[in-house]
Amino acid sequence: MVRMLVREPQNDDIHYVELACLSSDTKPIGFATGSLCLEVDTGDVYAYDEEGDSGSEWCKIAELGGGS
Repeated sequence: MVRMLVREPQNDDIHYVELACLSSDTKPIGFATGSLCLEVDTGDVYAYDEEGDSGSEWCKIAELGGGS
C-alpha cells in the first residue's frame, strides 16, 4: 500500500509528494518533478520526472539497502 508522507502544492494542479511503498506496489503518477518515493522493503529511492524519456516516470536515484 502506498502511503503519502508529505504533500506540498506547487501550483493548482501539481503537488510535490514524498511517498513510502513496497516494491510490488504500482507507484502513482501525476506529481511534480522531484517528488520522492521510498520502497521500504528494498531501500530503493525513486524520483518522479514529469518529462522523462518515456513520458512521466519514476527513476531510481539511490539504493539505501534495507528490507529483510
